[in-house]
Amino acid sequence: MIRKTLFLVSALCLTLTLATGAQAGKFYKWLDEDGVTHYGENPPDTETATVINVKSGASSDQQQAIDRLEAQRKAAADEAKADVPTEEDEIERRNREIMANNCKIQRSNLGQLKANRRVKTTDENGEVRYLDEQEIAQRIKEVQQYLDENCKNL
Repeated sequence: MIRKTLFLVSALCLTLTLATGAQAGKFYKWLDEDGVTHYGENPPDTETATVINVKSGASSDQQQAIDRLEAQRKAAADEAKADVPTEEDEIERRNREIMANNCKIQRSNLGQLKANRRVKTTDENGEVRYLDEQEIAQRIKEVQQYLDENCKNL
């Protein structure tokens, strides 16, 4: 009894599957004179209409959609690679930060040298002394030269 029921169910499923494929006709996709896309079994002009594959369950322009998606994925991956800094980029960024900080310090030093006529310094023995006018002028010249050589773009 179970075998007979199983056979009948299998035969019914096979019949329904074949009947659906037999009824499926050709479906078309076309554009009217206003540029509106239409779908149907009876296009006004079968030569300009595109046949749509309805048996596979896939869209007729599925491959185009897949190609567009792959192009978008590739562009996003390329953009992500460009956004990730390399080790060299990171080193260059750190060097620019250090140079900018050094330039800021040297500009501050130059301002102090020009504003004050009594500038203290500590010599190699650890003794504090005041710079004379010539030493201050020499320091101003050295700091200005450093700024000219290293800080033009910062």
